[in-house]
Parts: sequence; structure tokens; C-alpha cells
Amino acid sequence: MKKYLLICVTYHTDEALHAFVESVHRAAERVKGQMQVDIEVADNGKDNRGYLGGALSIYNAKAQGYDFVSISNVDLELAPDFFEQLVKINVSDTGWLAPDIYTDKINRHENPYMLSRPKKRNFLIWNIIYSNTFIYRLYHALYVLKSQKSKEYPSCEIYAGHGSFMLFTKAFVEQYPELHFPGFMYGEEIWLAELTRASKLGVLYDPSLRIENTGNISTGLINQAQKSKWSKESLNFIFNQFFR
Repeated sequence: MKKYLLICVTYHTDEALHAFVESVHRAAERVKGQMQVDIEVADNGKDNRGYLGGALSIYNAKAQGYDFVSISNVDLELAPDFFEQLVKINVSDTGWLAPDIYTDKINRHENPYMLSRPKKRNFLIWNIIYSNTFIYRLYHALYVLKSQKSKEYPSCEIYAGHGSFMLFTKAFVEQYPELHFPGFMYGEEIWLAELTRASKLGVLYDPSLRIENTGNISTGLINQAQKSKWSKESLNFIFNQFFR
């Protein structure tokens, strides 16, 4: 029997957490006897260590021995056949599975998040964007506008999946049984993509794994100046570690 560990991060979002867990239970019912699904909650409302900070404390303690480990937000809903589709996928050379995450509010498919590895110039541009709150707001507005033309993709190899739901395979966990993200929040996707790349494993986008994103509830509580600061800090250490 396959074993799945789902680590979800909540920050004053009890109602969303309850709805998300209900969707997980519904999907898990359909693979009884095929897959064991365990749920762990990182409650940042009690001790806020950032998105990965809270999740990785659970990952480091419990991930080994599982066939799949996911780290996610709670403002999501799994499709009823999510686990049924997962057991069909060949993950022999894959470290990270990126599902189809659909955000109805802006009519956007969040994956593939990044198709190819960023260049050094991308970090220069991001540094400018996150250094000025006005530029960041304009960048975010253009992102939402661009989202209206979101494109759907078939299953394919990509560079990085969207951070709201990241699904790692046993091969990834065996390569990285313990992880420590040096930032507080943001930039997790590139950091994890670089780790996956270094391990010679692939990142696979598979649209048969469907998730609905019901809204950025947790991050919506954070002001844009703080988001910019954390984003810039994370991208700086990622650049220094992997792109110099």
C-alpha cells in the first residue's frame, strides 16, 4: 500500500482548513486499500515560522518512509479523484509532481508555475520590483491582468510548480530527508526546484491531478510592503546559493 503524508499550513484560517481536510478525506475514501493518507497541520497562528518554516519541522520529523509528501496551503479543494489519478502516474524519475491548480477568481491555472530555469537577469528585475512598493503593486496588477489569458498545458516536464501545493515523491525525500529553508516566506518554488534539479530528478506537471484554489486567504492578511521585503530577502539568498 502506498503512503501519503499531507502537510498543510494554516494561519488563522480554521474554516478553510476544515473545508480542505474534508476534501482530502473525500478523495482518500476512493483509494482505501490502495493508499494510506495521513494529515499533519502546521499551525502558524500559534507560532509563525513562515510557510516552509512550519511545514519543514513536520517534514523533517515524519517524511521518511512515505511514497508521497505534500506541503500546501489550506485555501484549496482536492478533486474527488485526486488520489485515484495519483496512483496511476509513473514517478520513477520524478522528484516533484505539480498538479493543475485552478483559481476561479482570476480564471487562471497556476501550473505550470515556471517552465524553465530563470536567468540572472530575472533576479535583477525581481530585485527592482521588490525594492519599491508602488512597482510591486503595479507588477501584481499586471500579473492579474495577464492571468485572464491563462494557458492550459498537457502533462510535461517543467522547472518549478506553484507553491500553494507542492507534491514530492519518495525519491526526493530520500535525497533530502531533512530541509531548512533560510528565508521566512516566498521564493520557495525556485529553492525547491534547484534542489530537485541538483538531485537529477524531474519536475512533472500533470493536469490529471486537479485542485481548486479558493483564494489567497493566509497571504491576504499580510501587507504588500512586508510581502516585498520577504520576497526580496528570499530571492537574494537563492541567487547567492544557486545562480552566482
